[in-house]
Amino acid sequence: MPFTTGTEWDLIFEESNMYIVPGAHLYVGNKGKGVFESCFRSMAIPVKLPENFWKLSLPERRIILFEEVMLNYIPHEIISENDLIAGGRFHTQLSKCFTKKEANQFWKKNLKIRKAVFKFHHSGFGNLGAVGGHIIPDHETIIKKGFEFVYEKAKSRYEQLNKKEKEGSKGQEILAMIRAAEIPRKLAKKYAEECLRLKEEASTPDRVKELEEMAKNLEHVPWEPAETFWQGIQALWLIHMLTISEESYPGAGTSFGRTDQYLWPLYKKDVIDEKKITKEFAKDILGSFWFHCNTVYDAQIMVGKQGITSGFGQLMTLSGCGPNGEDLTNELTYTILEVVDEWSPILEPKPNIRLHRNSPDKLLDKITNMISRSQGAPFLINFDERAIAGLLEEGIIREEAWNYACVGCLENTMQGNDRSGTVNCNPNLAKSIELTLWNGSNMPGNFEKPWNKDGEQFGPKTGDSNNFKTWEDFWNAWQAQMKFIIKYTIDVYNISELLRAEYIPTPYISTLVRGCIEKGLDVRKGGPELRFITIEGVGFATTVDSLLAIKHLVYDEKKYTITEIKKALMNNYKGYEIMQTTLRNKAPKYGNDDDDADELAKNVMKLWADETWKYKTPNNFQYRPGMLSWNYWAGADARFTIATPDGRKAGTFLSNAICPSNGVDKKGPTAVTNSVGIALGGKTDSGEYLNFLPNGASHTITFNPSIIKDPENKEKFKSYLRGYVENGGTCLQVNMLDAELLKDAQDHPENYKDLLVRITGYNAYFNTIGRELQDEIIARESHKI
Repeated sequence: MPFTTGTEWDLIFEESNMYIVPGAHLYVGNKGKGVFESCFRSMAIPVKLPENFWKLSLPERRIILFEEVMLNYIPHEIISENDLIAGGRFHTQLSKCFTKKEANQFWKKNLKIRKAVFKFHHSGFGNLGAVGGHIIPDHETIIKKGFEFVYEKAKSRYEQLNKKEKEGSKGQEILAMIRAAEIPRKLAKKYAEECLRLKEEASTPDRVKELEEMAKNLEHVPWEPAETFWQGIQALWLIHMLTISEESYPGAGTSFGRTDQYLWPLYKKDVIDEKKITKEFAKDILGSFWFHCNTVYDAQIMVGKQGITSGFGQLMTLSGCGPNGEDLTNELTYTILEVVDEWSPILEPKPNIRLHRNSPDKLLDKITNMISRSQGAPFLINFDERAIAGLLEEGIIREEAWNYACVGCLENTMQGNDRSGTVNCNPNLAKSIELTLWNGSNMPGNFEKPWNKDGEQFGPKTGDSNNFKTWEDFWNAWQAQMKFIIKYTIDVYNISELLRAEYIPTPYISTLVRGCIEKGLDVRKGGPELRFITIEGVGFATTVDSLLAIKHLVYDEKKYTITEIKKALMNNYKGYEIMQTTLRNKAPKYGNDDDDADELAKNVMKLWADETWKYKTPNNFQYRPGMLSWNYWAGADARFTIATPDGRKAGTFLSNAICPSNGVDKKGPTAVTNSVGIALGGKTDSGEYLNFLPNGASHTITFNPSIIKDPENKEKFKSYLRGYVENGGTCLQVNMLDAELLKDAQDHPENYKDLLVRITGYNAYFNTIGRELQDEIIARESHKI
């Protein structure tokens, strides 16, 4: 539902949210002329505003419109007769509340940014943009203390300001936050009134009691601390849906954090200690929550199949270690896993289970049994020791790092005080090979008007690669080009980040991130205690394998020259098929526990990760490295990547995140696991974990479902998970795929409407993804235990 202030210059759709989705670039246009913006403008509902509206600051204008929309324009619906959680419609596209002067300034800056971002993408460097969502609000504080606590904290902070500060931007920001902190109470009251209205129409005495209790819950939370498990779940949902509503971001990645930890005291009291409700009724409450999480797709199902590929990433982190390595699995952990199991196959929320050295056998048994009968992957598996090592690298102290959780697809952040921009920058690492071979410019013939020119110089001139005499010459040139790619990514991204910070404040979300009230700064302006922007490298194994091929076949064995390699790439291996086969099969490949290959992979990883740490945004967000890849490896980035020296043809899939390239890992899952762990840093001589990527790294591995059906192989799989804790990466996604079943689903899609597959960090319905990606999934190597 779009809403407008009614001015002719109003802006409703924030296009920068879609810059990281290159398929949407076609639909943006200047000053409201793009498809998305013009459609929203034509449908937008004018909002009645107070007389002094245009005299207020932008943050105050934004929160007044948000409050008015949520309280007086969005319908307050209880979705079904069985629903136990209030909070129905919440998808919005909200006016940015610009004055005419602000609108003109915004569009002038935005056009410059768009040109820079589109040139970056169409030149094969990847994609980037200042994106919303991908955050864990401070759910725990609201559930334990209520929004009243936040409201009083904001009021107290405002009173501490001097007269000049109150009249300046700091005072304006805090006044907006004070107003924002009251919205959940007012909205809950509206829903309580709806529950009492429906009570009069209820068809059974049981439903009357449920609606009465729901109304009582809403009169209490989220303004006051939750006193029951039911109230805790209700508060959690209202916090969450308002976060999505304020940002108007269709693909939120807004996540719940360690739900089984902060809700455990309420569950224990109600279900175990005082037996106020049964476990089955607690599961019914959770079931309603699960249902609501999937209503995020309601607004998108209307647009063909777009949006059903599970782009929302509402992650829920379960289990994991405590501050001293002790296991924190509890009965709520298992209850939630039962709900996951019973609701499968379903897209949201996405569970992420944290494993570690002290994870109990009972949990591993549960995981193994769920995986053995799953479609796609029922959850992600995070590995604490490696993940925490990465968080320590970014300066988080050990006494706090254990309490991390995951957002979006799998990205590691802290809870309630962290904004890490986890999908904002996605450079194509494989571009470094092209720049190295052609002295910092695009390969001749590789250009796309109007975005770049034939042979355009991008990177530094590192010398004619035909004249490189040694591998060290090539490696040094490659390092310079990789450093350029990181710097180019940052230079383009910074202007997008600054525009968002200046023009699109989010006062409500700022109340939910520690540091914002204290500083009087919006979450987008540098308010959070922890501030990062993540650079997610794409095409890692493609890059490593290309370097390995050049080192082995050009400089070590001298089978080919650089000139011959370049000619083959320019011809996309047409006429060079024997060379292509040799490059594919006779050079070492990452992912086989090969010491030389893994050492080079580790050096590549360290180089670009170290380079990332050198930079901050102008509004003081630290850049950090990660490796997610989303689906860019299969489409957006692959399209603009020339043929590569690993034998890959132009335009075909790149490698996925930290995974080996498809089909090259020949030595089984343990070998792949060891390679992944070494690439991330391995361990010190004393056995301490190292991790170059604090954001985490996506590792998807495929098994045939038949191999873990019997008890013996289930035990082997548990042992594999234990081994992954010791030697693997930060995050594993296990795809259970039967290739013959998937081929039948291609031929008879009507019989497989609910078939889920794991892509990278998210599940998707098999029939909603393109044929090319379907074929890639079918071609994935299925490993044996």
